[in-house]
Amino acid sequence: MSNSSDPKKHPKGLYVLFATEMWERFSFYSMLALFTLYLQDPVEGFSWTPAQATSLYANYLMFVYASPLIGGFLADKILGYRKAVMIGGFFFMAGHGLLSIPAMWAVYAALTCLVIGNGFFKPNVSTMVGNLYPEGSHLKDRAYNIFYMGINIGAFLAPVVMEIVKANFGFHPAFAVAAFGMVISVGILWWFKSEVERADELAQRRTKVEEPTIQDVDDDTVSDLPPANLDEQAASLMASVPNWKRVAALIVIFAIVIVFWMVFHQNGSTLTYWANDNTGWNVSGIISNAINPFWVVTLTFPLVWLWKYLDDRGKEPSTPAKMGFGMLLVACSFFFLSYAAYVGESQQVDSSTFGSGSFRVNERVLSYLKDEGVPEDVIGKLRDAKGADKNNVVLERKFSTDGSFSSAFSSIVIDQRLEGVTDAELVKLNSLKIEKDGKFGGDDSFPAYIDKAVAELKKQGVRDEVLKRIEGYKDASFKSSDKLKAAVAKVAGPEASERYSSVILEKSYQFLVSPWWLIIGYGIVTLGELMLSPMGLSLVSKVAPINIRGLMMGGWFVATAIGNKLTMIGVYWSIWKQSNFFLVLGLCAFAMAILLAILLKPLKKAMPGV
Repeated sequence: MSNSSDPKKHPKGLYVLFATEMWERFSFYSMLALFTLYLQDPVEGFSWTPAQATSLYANYLMFVYASPLIGGFLADKILGYRKAVMIGGFFFMAGHGLLSIPAMWAVYAALTCLVIGNGFFKPNVSTMVGNLYPEGSHLKDRAYNIFYMGINIGAFLAPVVMEIVKANFGFHPAFAVAAFGMVISVGILWWFKSEVERADELAQRRTKVEEPTIQDVDDDTVSDLPPANLDEQAASLMASVPNWKRVAALIVIFAIVIVFWMVFHQNGSTLTYWANDNTGWNVSGIISNAINPFWVVTLTFPLVWLWKYLDDRGKEPSTPAKMGFGMLLVACSFFFLSYAAYVGESQQVDSSTFGSGSFRVNERVLSYLKDEGVPEDVIGKLRDAKGADKNNVVLERKFSTDGSFSSAFSSIVIDQRLEGVTDAELVKLNSLKIEKDGKFGGDDSFPAYIDKAVAELKKQGVRDEVLKRIEGYKDASFKSSDKLKAAVAKVAGPEASERYSSVILEKSYQFLVSPWWLIIGYGIVTLGELMLSPMGLSLVSKVAPINIRGLMMGGWFVATAIGNKLTMIGVYWSIWKQSNFFLVLGLCAFAMAILLAILLKPLKKAMPGV
């Protein structure tokens, strides 16, 4: 079966698939790192609220994790694996390319393409790895370890590259870079197709008696251990357990999976928001998406060594026990982040801090303002005021200090969107060449720069009324506190702004905590992930009764999709205290850990040998 002449060496096809998957994961995680922040961006994006962005993110993940059911079936029965992967790659390219178009229709078209692409690509490239090896090959597990490193190298590089590209060129060029990653992925698979073509032979040779190879549909499932690999004693033990007990045990596992993904996949939404708004570093929240794959690469081999060390002494925990420990660690990571948020929320804020940092008025802040005696009519204006572009003037806008001509002009562009510039004018404003390093108080004064900008825009045909508004910024302050006060005055009137600005600034101030809280929190949750996710599909394949194994595999996929849909709990990020939000997630994970502890003995009886 292997296309290598030496059965003791990995076939060249493994390294082809390693590179193919690495670049595909680079593209996939590039999009996830950017997506929710892009939707919220008021200049290049659509000024969505975090709740709106989180909802779409959750729906996208749900469909992404359900799509391999169809893609794997079509590859098994009709297309073959390599062809399915190629088709998926082209859909991926189209999806990432569409995201580089600044239009809402392009976003939905892109998500459709990405879901279809994932369905064809993700399960089948992983299946091809297993198909390069004969059944029972001792190299197969090691092959998946190597393959898993490709996944995580791509996942680590993606946010790092996206942070650099977005900071220097913007969101849309960053999405274009993600599309180029897929060009490399598909190009590698096509150019070296002779090294992987024989991986399709398994599909042609299967009979109804043979068991399907495990198809890895989530990025963290590294094992390909079909029932045929169980030793005879373990198989005999499993066969002695009534089917209903095995099914009941798997339903418990599915419940764990649902909660795990609901909590874990906050990384692309609320944890990104936390990194972007509340973490004291000089980068955006995009970069935070590199922390988890860094820890995966760092912790995988020490954990594998630990399991081997315990196994040699007959003390390795059972799979259900490992999953219980994993869920407990996931809970601990969010308890840790809850305390970090509590530390931030307890910081003293006064007028001396208003000149720095950033501010965001959201539903949580509005409830604080109500408690402080701010009138309902003022609160209503802060919540409901919309600009000419139908986006919020105050609510959920991030007000941060601008220190350069380019960032200040971005703030001006946001205001002009609210005032109702045409789409054509907006393109001209966004494309105006700005001195990236021009600072306030430099060789060129800000009023002089405004004059240059107005002159250039006049040449491009921007209306005089828009140019007059831009000229009005010559004496404006671009400190975050002054920008928020100006927005409040615009919607609630100068008197209300003067009277309530102090309490509004105090309650909407975005605290900052050390990046180490986030880095360590990710380290703990990653250790939990490594005890939970990798054995999932393998466990289903070993425990499910053979006559309903396909149905139970489907149950795993459905549970995964439901868990990702439930990441929508992130809509409460702007309503609850952040410490309470993390606490709720930690308690959900802790409840599952307790459930596993209570059911550990019956689960072990229902899953002998695993």
